[in-house]
Formats: sequence, C-alpha cells, structure tokens
Amino acid sequence: MVFVHHPTPPRTSAVHLVGSQTSSCHYRLHTNILRLPIVIVMCLACLNIGSYAAFGAFIALAFVSLYTSYFIAIACMLRARLRNEVTFGTWFLGVIGTSVNAYALLYTAWMMVITCFPQYLPVTGDNFNYASPIFGVALLFAAGLWVVRAKKHWPGLNKEVIDIVLKDSDRDTVD
Repeated sequence: MVFVHHPTPPRTSAVHLVGSQTSSCHYRLHTNILRLPIVIVMCLACLNIGSYAAFGAFIALAFVSLYTSYFIAIACMLRARLRNEVTFGTWFLGVIGTSVNAYALLYTAWMMVITCFPQYLPVTGDNFNYASPIFGVALLFAAGLWVVRAKKHWPGLNKEVIDIVLKDSDRDTVD
C-alpha cells in the first residue's frame, strides 16, 4: 500500500496504474497495487504444497515482520512518553500508559524471539524454522539498497498525505 503514495520501483509503472472503474467508489484507486499483495500471498501460500519447512518459514516470517513493525512503533511511543514529548488528547491512560507500553515492548520482543524457534524436536532440515536467516537477509538487502540507492534518490515523505492526515487528526468529531 505504500506504493500508492510513493513512486514504485523502477520498471513497475503497470503496478501504479489507476483503475478506471469507480462505480461504487468516489476515489480513484490504484487497483493494480491493491491486487499485487493478494497475488503474492496466493503464490507464497502454494509453498505448503512443496515443503512444510518453507510454509512454516513463510508464516513465521510474517509474524516476525509484524512484530518488528510493532516493536518500532511501541519503542518510539515509549521513548516519546519518557521524554514528555507526547501531547495527549482527551483519552489517555496517564502513568499506566507508560507501563502498558513497556510491557507491550517486552512482550513484542519476546514474541519476536520465540516465533523463530523450530516447532519440533529434534531439529532437522525439514522442521528448522528458516524465518531468522531469511529475515536477516531481507534486512541486509534493505540496508544495502538504502546505502546504494535510496539514500541519494528518495524524495522524502509525501507532504500532501502528511497534510491530509494532520488535518484529519485536528477535527473534533466523533466517528
């Protein structure tokens, strides 16, 4: 979904096309970018047919990736709370909120580690959980791509989207 508001990788302009059928929707949607993750997940789910280890790694990798994104968000919030950099709205947990964030951070870290263990003993090549090495390679690839290309060519966040989100967050309506 990030590609909807940011440029897609090179030679992928077909993914960024806007759909022409907007009969029930008033917004111009990038339909191909909405279809892409569905097709990718369908193809990766076929791994279960070929190998239990590959399917287990696929599932564990999804969990580790989600927990990593949660960990980053919770850690940023906890850091901002501890530095008193957060302006709270009408509903917040006060001092309990900091302890909830700390517990959530510890739990998320624990789940990131425990998810990478194999499910059965003794560990063999067929039941080994390959999520950790795959995740490590993906992180190294992303870091390398950042150093080589994105650091020089990334234009930054889309200011229009940020303005829309900030404008929407300032309204005093109940949804």
